Amino acid sequence: METTIYFFTGTGNSLKIARILAEKLEDCELIPIAKVWEMENLSSRSEKVGFIFPLYYSGLPKIVYDFIYKIDLSKSNYFFAVITYAGDINEQPLQQLEKILKTKAKTLSAGFYITMPNNYIIAYDIHSEERQKEFFEKAIKEVEFISEILKDKRENLNQDIFKKDVSKSERFNNKFREEVYESDKSFYADDNCNKCGICEKVCPVNNIILIEGIPQWQHKCQQCLACINFCPEKSIQFGI
Repeated sequence: METTIYFFTGTGNSLKIARILAEKLEDCELIPIAKVWEMENLSSRSEKVGFIFPLYYSGLPKIVYDFIYKIDLSKSNYFFAVITYAGDINEQPLQQLEKILKTKAKTLSAGFYITMPNNYIIAYDIHSEERQKEFFEKAIKEVEFISEILKDKRENLNQDIFKKDVSKSERFNNKFREEVYESDKSFYADDNCNKCGICEKVCPVNNIILIEGIPQWQHKCQQCLACINFCPEKSIQFGI
């Protein structure tokens, strides 16, 4: 494959973008990070490598951060990122990626942000269906633009973005990554739970098991909130 896209998704926003982009690039393989992140001897053989993921706490999700550090990228020479988000952004995720790639004697060539519907339901209101449709329609046009840049292996990053002070965001994201595994101690299923098991099935990192039909979290949570967003009974809660 000329291009490999590694993606992380919880509720499907980043997966949607990854699928549309892969189709436009044609000779492209999609690999879910959550399926391979614990494998040994991870490596890519593609010339072009992309990372698609949601913005978490002003930076990279822990699983994405750890995966990119782990994977052997010595055979690849063009790197890009597409970051989905629903709120404020800064240069922190691109700086994080560049820093990791530099440890491998590589550099980031292109980076893009795409606005998608909010799914961080424990802190923000969910966008209306009409607003979500607007995001999706705009995203398709943006992916078309992105694909043309990637096909030609063009660079679109001003190096000045790597000089900006993101220390506050960096501390914020570092704290999130340090604590996220244990954050699932605040998840629970209330009396509306019908023991359907959907939460167990949709968790991308297999962090949920059912005990007598009731979900129990196993402390490798990524806080993607797939369990909350897909619960048909709105049973799963977060908080004390």
